[in-house]
Amino acid sequence: MVEDEPAVADLIGQVLEGEGYTVAVARDGAQGLMLARDWSPDLILMDIMLPGVDGGTLTRRLKGEPETAEVPIIAMSAGRNIRNHTGELGDADGALAKPFDIEALLAQVAFHLARRRPPDG
Repeated sequence: MVEDEPAVADLIGQVLEGEGYTVAVARDGAQGLMLARDWSPDLILMDIMLPGVDGGTLTRRLKGEPETAEVPIIAMSAGRNIRNHTGELGDADGALAKPFDIEALLAQVAFHLARRRPPDG
């Protein structure tokens, strides 16, 4: 997760860890880039408004690198209809407007992880 607000990152992290997911947090775009390269995540939750490199720019950069191009990225932004700001989303695979319902977060995470993993059989 790339989220600069500690309280938001802690809440989302606790929810996801409670559902059995492993969570790593970067506090800005530069840390997010390093973490994605080093950790090979299955999914990235990306705040759009970050210090330094914004989330949209970081998303485009990650989607342009072979190691991270296929990692689903869910963009998060506060206080507005996120779907009206497609330029800020980069190439994000999903979007959540903060504050969001925990069930909506979990549904998007499960959906994008299921799309990435091949079916059993």
